[in-house]
Amino acid sequence: MSSGGGGNCKYSCTAGLVGLSFAGFLLSLYTSYVEIRAERDHSYEAMCDISERISCTKVFTSPYGRGFGLVGPLLGEDSPLNIPNGFFGIFYYFLVAGLSFSNSIRLTRLTTYLIGLSNLMSIYLAYLLYFVLEDLCIVCVSTYAVNLVSLILVVQKGRILVREDQVMRVIQKDR
Repeated sequence: MSSGGGGNCKYSCTAGLVGLSFAGFLLSLYTSYVEIRAERDHSYEAMCDISERISCTKVFTSPYGRGFGLVGPLLGEDSPLNIPNGFFGIFYYFLVAGLSFSNSIRLTRLTTYLIGLSNLMSIYLAYLLYFVLEDLCIVCVSTYAVNLVSLILVVQKGRILVREDQVMRVIQKDR
């Protein structure tokens, strides 16, 4: 199809989304590991703990490291949803990777909404990180970057799918 290389770009976007989801999945696994390890061993220092102001452990073990700091106050500290944020990330990135393989416009829109929501959560968490916790978490910032680039790719993929659909409708109409 000659839509300006849309097919190749569509597959590049898919590969990029899956690759970024894998990176986000690994970051979420590491986040979960660090939080659980730090809860059990208070002397544990993670690789991402560089100084007192650059510490992922400080962030992961803060009240905002579980249920995004929202679930506990709203549903109670013992709520089954008040889990480490990394666990949400593991599920989320697995879901986004799976949805990314689809070339359905509807599923791509759903993926766009999910990734858009993750970017809103990234903004919220970045605010907490910088202004409330006054910390720099390399793993967190890496996750925000994964989410931002994923948003760019999924929007680009969505545009390509819509363009291809429009071209196919014109071709079918002319028959």
